[in-house]
Amino acid sequence: MSNQVLIEISAAVFGVLGTLLLALNGPRAGWGFVAYLVSNAGWIAFAWIHAHWALLAQQLAFTVSSLLGVWVWLVKPSLQKATQQS
Repeated sequence: MSNQVLIEISAAVFGVLGTLLLALNGPRAGWGFVAYLVSNAGWIAFAWIHAHWALLAQQLAFTVSSLLGVWVWLVKPSLQKATQQS
């Protein structure tokens, strides 16, 4: 299996994993955004390799959204929890 196919499959799998984690809305839902970041990185690499510039632009925008999700779902609550405990 070529590296390009591995990147494509990994990006798709992590995208689906992120969606499932968020859809279940369980205690680990925020980790869906981490899975999205992995997916975004894969799709960015894939788009770059194949010169799919619109896909690259889309994934860069989705990366910003994923980073925002990581902040809102994971980082900010951890900071608030740490502040409350001190």
